[in-house]
Amino acid sequence: MLHIKRLISLVIILMLSSAFTGTVSANNFQNLPKPDWTFSIPDGHEYLSDSNVRITNQTLNFMSMDNQMYIFDKKTGKQLSKTDYTAGSNLFFSFFGTYAQVAQNGNVYILTSIKNSSGVVKQRLTAYNPNGKVLWMKYFDEKVRSISGVSIMPDGNLFVYLETASERVTSYRYNPEGKFLGKNNWNASILYGFVNGLLETINSTSKTSSRMTYFDFKMKQQFQYHFDFKEGMFSGFGPDGLLHFQKNHGNNVISFSAKTTKGKEVWTKKISNVSYYDDMETSMTVKRNVFSNGFTGIQSNGNFFIIDPKGIMQTVPASAKMYQTAPDGTVMLVEDSKISIYQTSASAKTKLKLLHTVNISELKESDPTFVYEGEGIIYVMTDNVQINRFDLNKQP
Repeated sequence: MLHIKRLISLVIILMLSSAFTGTVSANNFQNLPKPDWTFSIPDGHEYLSDSNVRITNQTLNFMSMDNQMYIFDKKTGKQLSKTDYTAGSNLFFSFFGTYAQVAQNGNVYILTSIKNSSGVVKQRLTAYNPNGKVLWMKYFDEKVRSISGVSIMPDGNLFVYLETASERVTSYRYNPEGKFLGKNNWNASILYGFVNGLLETINSTSKTSSRMTYFDFKMKQQFQYHFDFKEGMFSGFGPDGLLHFQKNHGNNVISFSAKTTKGKEVWTKKISNVSYYDDMETSMTVKRNVFSNGFTGIQSNGNFFIIDPKGIMQTVPASAKMYQTAPDGTVMLVEDSKISIYQTSASAKTKLKLLHTVNISELKESDPTFVYEGEGIIYVMTDNVQINRFDLNKQP
């Protein structure tokens, strides 16, 4: 009997222990853990942001303000290459996005303008491997009016677009090895290339309206949307497959809304004192391996909000100055002296789960900047010089 009582007591203790540990789910760091690696940029005066950094399966790609592109092995911090990507061009400085793209295998494609021997400005597309080796170059004879860019299509091929006149664009397609795949002439404007899987072209239909036409990577039309400026401002096609809009109502009140590709409103929310929110048109994503659990933003008081694809809204009280989302559905909030990482779900009915908190008060004097990879991996630049990689999955 005594043996049975002891066994029952042990089971109860284990059950209580399991219940207790289930409530303490977050890793709480009183200070930053030891970095996986650090790297010092020789000339300094740099910063990290999600515009001058791209992270692939194997590499961390960083564009510095002195026109150098650094590529690191993201696991070890080993510098794979340092390339003057503006050499011989008229380009002064670039971010990743319109003019520079990184494929998941680490290859980089950069579009620059150069002057030929006759003094004529032409566009040049250069492909680099992670070790900085030039794989191939392509030159274009079109005289660009104002807009040009390179984009990676959902099938992994490249799309180069060159505006030659108002609502006149010439585009070229290449495979990753530089093989020519096709040329198209468009009687429309192209601003961002492929965004969230589709190519968006724009035509002005009147002083108060425009028509957006969307194509897949085979250049086949998928749908059109006729946009009346009375709807507010068009924010773009999102990873949720919805068209997003915003409208300013005055008194610091903005309404955000999402519609189907046929124009049916799915949700709309009025929010006051919004300081930062999603920009669907510049997210430059081509696949579904991006943050797609909702529309996100922060208010001027630092509260983080997320609106799921059905319009259910959730707010997290915070004093966040900035935030970044990640493909695994997690979000990093950066506050004055704390970083918090939350797990979101496909429905905002499920409350955000706090995964990690880190006290970063020790970094206040070093003017830190942050880039969040997802899965608890954070890159921090301190004193505008040193890049540090931290893995918050390690126990404090």
